[in-house]
Amino acid sequence: MKLVTDACCDALEPVRIAIRERPTGVEEGESVIQHHIANDNILIVDERPFAFDFVFRPEASQALVYDALIRPLVVKMINGFYCTALAYGQTGTGKTFTMGLQWDHSGPHDINRGMITRALDQTFELLRESRNKEDYEIQVSFIEIYNEKIYDLLSDTSSEPVNTRNCRFNGGTKKVVTRADQAQDILLEGNKNRHVRPTKMNALSSRSHAIFSIHASVVHDDARIVSALHLVDLAGSEGVRRTGHQGLAMAEGVHINQGLLSIGKVLQALSIGSKVIPYRDSVLSTVLQDSLNSNSYLTLLACVSPVQEDLSETLSTIRFAQGAKTLKNNPQINIIAAELKM
Repeated sequence: MKLVTDACCDALEPVRIAIRERPTGVEEGESVIQHHIANDNILIVDERPFAFDFVFRPEASQALVYDALIRPLVVKMINGFYCTALAYGQTGTGKTFTMGLQWDHSGPHDINRGMITRALDQTFELLRESRNKEDYEIQVSFIEIYNEKIYDLLSDTSSEPVNTRNCRFNGGTKKVVTRADQAQDILLEGNKNRHVRPTKMNALSSRSHAIFSIHASVVHDDARIVSALHLVDLAGSEGVRRTGHQGLAMAEGVHINQGLLSIGKVLQALSIGSKVIPYRDSVLSTVLQDSLNSNSYLTLLACVSPVQEDLSETLSTIRFAQGAKTLKNNPQINIIAAELKM
């Protein structure tokens, strides 16, 4: 069953792992990352080769990254699959830039626009081309996980954590949108409510995991198909000692790493076919449970630093990405109900 077609995803692998190297600053010296001469998808760090599905060099554009990683997921989402794209890596390596959570709404022709705004544009373009307006509904939600608490960035009480003590979290406020620019305005408004704090490594470091989701409901052949694309900007993975924080700020780092560790455990359990997946180890893995499983498409973008002093963190990020490569997913279309004919 195909609602829309696109050659970019006819033979899409369910799990894809990519590395993106940020540019080297003027005073940062020579990059510790080398690239294989004969194979663009192999990088060499500390004299060891590592192979991935994609390796993006520092000069790679946002458009190039989007076309390779996110464009196929949008097509899959519209066709009824749950999809997740994770941006992982230490702070200051370009995760938030890549996802587009620093975008200043300068317009659709801005070459630095991120993955989220491009995905919104593509979603509506594809639906307008293939469906009648009454046959689909698009909603967006935007949450963050800060200090192991969920904050609904689109609610009227975004500064207060969501109370999930007596019920399962339902994904937060979902707003119906009919145009890409309307959804982008919602993204910008919610982004103002995120928790950030300067660290020794990044003057405007995200101290929370942010999840912006596009939810699709499409009628096709008298059936309703529901799906979602979760675009996740994970907080920096560096060791707490490197942020230079103490007290409350140090606790932030501990909670950040707890969430990241839990994602690693979930991916490991899925890769070996474990019957028990430790989703409940953290709020982050619990929230992503419906999409971070063997029935969905997963793309992991690991962002790395080329700087010598970050070598340990770079290798740690690469090893995390390598672990995710062992996943063997089998995505399934989500048909929830037959539509009654009038």
